[in-house]
Amino acid sequence: MQNVRLKTSGICCIFVCLLFCGCSLLAGKVYSHAFNRIEELPDEQFSVYLRWKDIEQIGQIEQNKYKRSEVHFYSGENRLLGFIYGETNNRGLVVVSQGLGNTTENYLSLIMFFVDKGWRVFAYNNTGVGSSQGESVRGLTQSVFDLDAALKFINQSGAFNNLPIMLLGHSWGGYASCAILNFDHKINAVASFAGFNNGSEVIDKLSVFTVGRIYNLFAGNVRDIERQMFGDKMKLTAVDGINKSNIPVMIVQSIDDDVIFADSISIYAHRDKITNPNAQIVFFDGEEATGHEFVFYSIQQREYLKWADESWKSYKAKNKNVSRFQWAKAVNFDVFKANELNAPLMERINAMFLAAAR
Repeated sequence: MQNVRLKTSGICCIFVCLLFCGCSLLAGKVYSHAFNRIEELPDEQFSVYLRWKDIEQIGQIEQNKYKRSEVHFYSGENRLLGFIYGETNNRGLVVVSQGLGNTTENYLSLIMFFVDKGWRVFAYNNTGVGSSQGESVRGLTQSVFDLDAALKFINQSGAFNNLPIMLLGHSWGGYASCAILNFDHKINAVASFAGFNNGSEVIDKLSVFTVGRIYNLFAGNVRDIERQMFGDKMKLTAVDGINKSNIPVMIVQSIDDDVIFADSISIYAHRDKITNPNAQIVFFDGEEATGHEFVFYSIQQREYLKWADESWKSYKAKNKNVSRFQWAKAVNFDVFKANELNAPLMERINAMFLAAAR
């Protein structure tokens, strides 16, 4: 997840500041800063992720297949930007929820996969992300509010022909895609990549990990901020949603995830509380370990990125004052290789979705 470590550090800075001030007003300002806006990268800036401009590299027929149309809907007072891909596909609708630090474009490889399989895809930028409105992303529970708003828009719109709905989310979105099942939306199946179980739990664990147990002296200030923003919804857990729904849910987690720790704050860590008989877990360890950002990518993708890192270091050592963007052009960096999906995993998810759509 691009910039997610910076976001994690920003969250922990809240509590460092609280150590020195104990002021609820300042705490609110620092909290807001920790969850500040996420802007899209300019075209000139290098990214290992596929971006919409990269679609121009493929042939005209293929390019037309991935055309998208813009839509807008409201989450609270903020107008959010969404995209519909594969508008003539009628197998079902896959709703993609992003991770914190990303925009919807970071998931183009997933979107293209499902379009290829005959699905219509709906992806959107959360509050405070990219072209969506919002002074900040507000907090970890906001992803559930935004997904709720997206699903209401889908149900009220005449553009989706009452298609069966599948949810696909990563990290922040992996949590939202399961926690939303506590609501009354008609959802057929869910795939959650590296999702956490509860937002408050994430803040608590990461804060104690960073600043120590002294954080407990100020945890109440943080709870007050969350309660003011999200009310009782701050207590929503992914596991409760999974159990309430009883629909097919796939939880994907890697042992070496250094953002959503597999042994504590992940949905996977709470697997003993899952009672839904239709839930399944995919756990990567050993040579298959994928980390956090690339949990649904192939081994070949990770090998290509290792080569890219070594190539960049060598290029930078030989060329002063160069950017990674310049390096990428010089070595003909293949962004499609850098976004190669884990084919067996994706086929397994597709099969689950197909069965749920019948």
